[in-house]
Amino acid sequence: MDHDIRVGCYAWVERDGAVLLSHWSGMPVHDGRSVRGGWSLVGGGLEPGETPEQAAVREVREESGYDVRLGEVVATHAHMVPAHDRVAPSDRPLQIVQVVYRAEVLGGDLRVEQDGSSDDVRWVPLTEVDDLPCSASVDLAWRSVGGPGLHQPLLQGMPVDERALARVRTALEGRPARCGQVRVVAVDGPSGSGKTVLATALARDLGAPLVQMDDLFPGWDGLDRAPGLLTEQVLEPLARGARAAYRRWDWHADAWDGTVTVPEAPVVVVEGCGSSVGPAAPHASLRVWVEADTEQRMWRGIARDGEAYRPHWERWARQEQELFAVDGTRERADVVVDSSAPGPAR
Repeated sequence: MDHDIRVGCYAWVERDGAVLLSHWSGMPVHDGRSVRGGWSLVGGGLEPGETPEQAAVREVREESGYDVRLGEVVATHAHMVPAHDRVAPSDRPLQIVQVVYRAEVLGGDLRVEQDGSSDDVRWVPLTEVDDLPCSASVDLAWRSVGGPGLHQPLLQGMPVDERALARVRTALEGRPARCGQVRVVAVDGPSGSGKTVLATALARDLGAPLVQMDDLFPGWDGLDRAPGLLTEQVLEPLARGARAAYRRWDWHADAWDGTVTVPEAPVVVVEGCGSSVGPAAPHASLRVWVEADTEQRMWRGIARDGEAYRPHWERWARQEQELFAVDGTRERADVVVDSSAPGPAR
């Protein structure tokens, strides 16, 4: 795959029960969408000729004013950004690689970066981190150093179609609760269509918990079981006014691992294939269908998971087609969003 690479080098800097976080201001994308601002670890991109360690130290100094000493690498992560989702116009996808070091402050004074991508920096008490809109890198690093991680919908760093989001919010206005006292928004559609980006932004706007079907699928052949599991473990308890909690599937271990409690809230967003299918459908106050060109969806999935997963994706796609055809899911949706990129998939 012909693509560009960006290496980001970051630091988990913790002292006195607080972590050092930097706020990026967000930015528009060339097609009218926007990447929303939020809080992230201090750090930034590797420059030519630098080592990752040098980049992390330099970026922390630029963003916070602190000189730091790096410790061990606590986390690494990589993901692909399709060409269509890059901030600047490009016909090449971008692979983002992140390296996170543990670090301690040696000196310097806290100050906000000038003329950079961040517009604030502060020590945030660990007890308050989950109250701020944070990137997935904060969650990854916190869990990697032994913390509980974040429970909020995480910022994906991907462009949000604000117009489509506004349509969904408007459509929800005045909708009655159909799951006890809770209004459920089901964001459904085939894999790779952009459901996660839309649903995450929606949950943040509404202050709503986000339940993701990826946690409920019992493996690559479990799509048809998932709507029933969602209904039994989440929707029916909510309808009774009871505590809702669901088992989470560990895709690496290929087994159930742990339980997730759904916080009490007037609105709950459920995202993923099958979230408005079969027994789950009557509980939804609003059913949103997100779609995109088939080739683009497949490319997004393979770019995210790797070529080795193509057989799994193809098997999953067949399950989706059968499930949605029998259920008539798209035809019953209240809102349809098309996230197809103009031009070729790549």
